[in-house]
Amino acid sequence: MILVLASIIAVFLAGAVCGIFAMVVLGIHAEERRVSRPGNGPTVTGAASRRLLSTQTCDDLPSAPSVRVKAGR
Repeated sequence: MILVLASIIAVFLAGAVCGIFAMVVLGIHAEERRVSRPGNGPTVTGAASRRLLSTQTCDDLPSAPSVRVKAGR
């Protein structure tokens, strides 16, 4: 009984992960098509994929302080 329940949970989680991955891929493709055509505004799917795939650090953000602390040895 526990093995069946664990299998059902594993299948559900795998499906959720595959669904999220598919949405990210669709968002990337939609954003690429949108960029290639001039005059179109930003989309919700494109904004979500940009936020998910962004590689900003605290130094990249505009609200980061301009003072840097050197790492000492």
